[in-house]
Amino acid sequence: MKGSMRENGFRAVGGLAQQLASGLSLKGRKGAKAAGAPLARLKAEWGAIVGSEIARVSRPDALLAGRGGRSPAAGKVLRLRVAGAASLEIQHLANQLVERVNGYFGHRFIDEIRLVQGGILPGPAPRPVRTPDAATTARMAERTAAVQDPELKAVLARLGAHIVGGRRVFLLAAAAAMLAPRQSRAQGTGDPENLLTVRPGDHVLGREDAPNVIIDYFSLTCPHCANFALAVLPGVRKEFIDTGLARFVYRHFPSDSVATHASQLTECVGPGKFFEIIDVLFHTQVDWLTASDPESEMVKILTGRGYAVGNCLNNDQLLDRIVDDVQSGQALNVRQTPTLFINGQNWGNPGSTEAIGKILREAGR
Repeated sequence: MKGSMRENGFRAVGGLAQQLASGLSLKGRKGAKAAGAPLARLKAEWGAIVGSEIARVSRPDALLAGRGGRSPAAGKVLRLRVAGAASLEIQHLANQLVERVNGYFGHRFIDEIRLVQGGILPGPAPRPVRTPDAATTARMAERTAAVQDPELKAVLARLGAHIVGGRRVFLLAAAAAMLAPRQSRAQGTGDPENLLTVRPGDHVLGREDAPNVIIDYFSLTCPHCANFALAVLPGVRKEFIDTGLARFVYRHFPSDSVATHASQLTECVGPGKFFEIIDVLFHTQVDWLTASDPESEMVKILTGRGYAVGNCLNNDQLLDRIVDDVQSGQALNVRQTPTLFINGQNWGNPGSTEAIGKILREAGR
């Protein structure tokens, strides 16, 4: 039990859902940047994924299409550069490394590994970490107070203080919250019946007396979420929300630190402009997601459109709302984004306005 708690805690710290830019189109003027974003993240976090010993003799070199070329079923291949003397050992570990990579990113990131021999250049230098102040350290200690495993508690509190102190807000808060239950907006996050209704503070479209409820768990770095927001939701609004047949709820389920920062921006502007900010960020997703500094690019885009978000990323209190949504999604076994619950049932990503209409005709109220 103790080992399982620790494992789940560190896995939560590592990430909740999908890779940073999975599924981004490689066509058009942003293609090269979009293709490079997942590889850059893999290179930067290689040591954390496979451990220092393997990272010392190997380095991610490229992400390639698997057998079948560009077919969606072809999968992805990680080309791994390995120091010659270690190639045999790494080959024997290939299946385990695939599992580690996929487990770290939280979904099927790669399907196989191909080795190429060559010299290994030193990995990226670790970023300097500022010493957290006393107030930040105390706040993280309070958030992890109910974690029973003392080793995990110490790691979560220490890591959380450094992350928040360096403005690199990951989902440490969510990990601590999942392991240390607290009072939620609904007074009982763990009760699925409470979670599958519109809760106080939810971001909602539609009339209060609408008979059907659609709840969407989303991540702003998720390309499938962007597709849903831009290609599917407008039809859903026209046919079901604006006509009074359904209410629509957006809940945060960020898949990485960039998505968490993006969610902070949406919460900072107030509920009246929440859906406006969501629309802007999804429309410009490729632009900021492939920028060298995604957070700064998001702020630049939103500020340029008249939204006062300059100090939003420094407001750690906004995380509580995001963490609460993440907790509710965890309690409902959300595993990917987008995930839609329609009248209390998990339908995953139906994929189109027509599919949602069919669900409402068959399971609607």
